[in-house]
Amino acid sequence: MIKKLSLGLAVTLILTSGLLANGLNLNGFGARAAAMGGAFVGLADDYTAVFWNPAGLAMMKKGTFGLTGDLLIPTSNYTLSTFTMETKRKYYPAGLAGYFQPIGDRIVVGIGAYTLSGLGADWNNTGLEAAILAAKGLPANFLTPPGIQTYDWTSFIGSITIAPAIAVKLSDMVYFGATFNINYGFFKMDRWEVMDLNPPQPDIYFNTGQESLDVNGWGYGATFGLLVKPSDRISFGVSYRLQSKLKLSGTMTLENLPDLNAAFPDTSETKMDATSPMWLAGGLAVKPLTNLTLDFDLQWTNWKKLDSLPLTFQNTLWNAAGFSGSELDLLWSDKLQIRTGLEYVMGNLALRAGYYYDPAPAPDSTMNILIPSYTYNTITAGFGYASGGFNIDFGLEYLMGQKRTIAPGLGITMPGIYEMKILVPMVSLSYGW
Repeated sequence: MIKKLSLGLAVTLILTSGLLANGLNLNGFGARAAAMGGAFVGLADDYTAVFWNPAGLAMMKKGTFGLTGDLLIPTSNYTLSTFTMETKRKYYPAGLAGYFQPIGDRIVVGIGAYTLSGLGADWNNTGLEAAILAAKGLPANFLTPPGIQTYDWTSFIGSITIAPAIAVKLSDMVYFGATFNINYGFFKMDRWEVMDLNPPQPDIYFNTGQESLDVNGWGYGATFGLLVKPSDRISFGVSYRLQSKLKLSGTMTLENLPDLNAAFPDTSETKMDATSPMWLAGGLAVKPLTNLTLDFDLQWTNWKKLDSLPLTFQNTLWNAAGFSGSELDLLWSDKLQIRTGLEYVMGNLALRAGYYYDPAPAPDSTMNILIPSYTYNTITAGFGYASGGFNIDFGLEYLMGQKRTIAPGLGITMPGIYEMKILVPMVSLSYGW
């Protein structure tokens, strides 16, 4: 009965919990590490190593508790022909906490918890639906039922990882660490949806009204790290985070579905399997001067694992109507981030700065307004103060998304002009005893 789940007028739904480094993974944790451009895999000498490279935890000489908080403040604009709208001002918190304790001279154990992903969009919609129809030269009564409203276009993506960790000093120069990652992810999305009904001919385009998806679930994975420190002036490391299969479940609601057939409920229990992709990173840290550290990282993410995400509906009437076999096409590509940073220490005070390049994984065909996918050029800066076992650090990231112009065409989900900027202030505290 149903030829398509969308007319190419609405966005392709994307859910990948455990993803926003440009897919959906956050670009890192710790005001110190982030202020150095997130080039921390080859240094990894504080509690945030549980995220960057768990081998670095083996260098800890005393029990340490750390806490870091980030606040993502995105600003986005979308233009379709003469129509323009922007996102509402929203704040998306993220962070990491951890406690780690040496056992003897060679082993450190502990646990970390962090929000691997966390972002969303809440658009100040001033008539996107009418603008979409106008861009295609279609009147409102083209749809059945004909009336359209100003619908909600929002998304909220997040995941939390709990990571028990162990790190071992294998020799005076070589350190190894691992974490077991317990991932809980969630995704909420509201948008407008249209269906192409076939037969009869000509096609009838059914206005489903507000569509809402709310799913969450668990997955498991691991991170392994190696750090080599041949002298006090140089270290290099690698970190490998395995992919994590997440089993997500919840509900999907199509507001006007009972208008298509009174027997159809507007809500169905829904399941989705998603993969948090593999991440592989390598880094180098050098000290050309006693008080100056320079870092360089390459970080690669296997986004291609998110080619498509199948949806399973539990309602038999939905499946009989043709919803079975639905999938969410992403068509993302693997991407490599380039990161560099520095730290200059003056007594108890440290100054930091950095830069990273983060290319967009999404092609033009699946670009949309609910999941940001831009090529970012990001500058970072910050400072820290240390006294005894106490450390406090401040950092700031400014992500400058390159404007994306998506021309109309076959297979294009949502043409238009996209712009994005993200400001991320952060603060970290730690204490060792």
